[in-house]
Amino acid sequence: MTAVFVLGLVSALQAPLPRWALLEWGMSLLLLVVAFTVAAARRELGEPVDIMLVMLCFGTALAYAVTTCSIYLAMLLASPAYGVGFDMRELYTGFSNIRFFGYVQTMLLPFLLLPALYWGATPTRRVLLCCVPAIWWMLAVGSGTRGTWIALLAGFIAGLWFGGSISRRWAIWQLGGLLSGLMIYATLVLGLPQLFELPVSFLHRTGDIISLSLREVIWSMALKLTSEYPWFGVGPMHFAYWKNEVAAHPHNAVLQWFAEWGVPAALLLTVLWAAGGIALTRYVRRAAGHGVERARLFRVALLAALTGASAQSMVDGVMVMPVSQMLLVLLAGWAMGTMPSPRVIAPIGIAERMLLGFAVVIAATMVVCGLAPEITDLAGRQKIYLEGLHEGARLLPRFWTQGWIGP
Repeated sequence: MTAVFVLGLVSALQAPLPRWALLEWGMSLLLLVVAFTVAAARRELGEPVDIMLVMLCFGTALAYAVTTCSIYLAMLLASPAYGVGFDMRELYTGFSNIRFFGYVQTMLLPFLLLPALYWGATPTRRVLLCCVPAIWWMLAVGSGTRGTWIALLAGFIAGLWFGGSISRRWAIWQLGGLLSGLMIYATLVLGLPQLFELPVSFLHRTGDIISLSLREVIWSMALKLTSEYPWFGVGPMHFAYWKNEVAAHPHNAVLQWFAEWGVPAALLLTVLWAAGGIALTRYVRRAAGHGVERARLFRVALLAALTGASAQSMVDGVMVMPVSQMLLVLLAGWAMGTMPSPRVIAPIGIAERMLLGFAVVIAATMVVCGLAPEITDLAGRQKIYLEGLHEGARLLPRFWTQGWIGP
């Protein structure tokens, strides 16, 4: 990993806009530190951290479910009075694009039924705990986000395949959550608005279910940049330096590494990513018959979430959007801390702590220096970034929401 960041630093320094490149480099280093911190906390505190993180996932989903239900009721009650329709998009609040919420669904849905499996001792309690995942499955059904369905299927298969006998119980409950979501969608979205004679705006994607949605254009662009700048790439975040009509990132994590960080760094990152996934899969399969049921269930969910995120990162910007970035770092650190180390980990010495502290200070400085010019006139910069594009062009998120980077 040290070699990756050394190569990334060289790439950032030779980029057309070093401030932006160093911002991405520093932010990536800080995210790695967060992952290692989570891993260290899990190793130090043990299984109580697992319960805390499961409840953090559930609490986050609960807060969003309450918000969604409030918006739904407001639309249902207010629409007849104001003569407006029922717009499905309004249920996905807090995200500039519904697909970005889909990234979060990919990583949280595998965990949301665990509280019901853990503490659903009575039918009433079980039903109450299942309401949150049912609402989230309803949102997944209504979102029209194809990448999320691919990711959820990949995670479901991985969990069921490698999780041992306990995974079958987890899988049955997940299918139950999906069926509940379908029933809620049919009742509250397809049925009830029609009862009130409200026009409904759906997000169905049946017309272009097999299309790439112009991803082939940005994938080709990433390959072209890789061939033109093979050693150090165009610089971190610099796919967003050249304007195009599709997106400010290539919607593929590996192609993004190759185009922006260069072939050597990208190969190292890909090998590390694959090795980590294989190690987690082997650990889950090896430990499938060991430990209490609670631990076996969360290991299956963790494998499903990370497998799904990896699959979706091949077609979407999971590793670009801030919320999914942080959630991915949290889950990766959780997985690292859960897996047993093949050797005894020695306490960090003074020299290592000083080096780590120095690296964190440098990374934080790069982030602050990169952000400072943007905060003062963000609206003006967004206007500049849209110049030269066709009329009605929209902002394409990469950092902030202006999409393209500039001086």
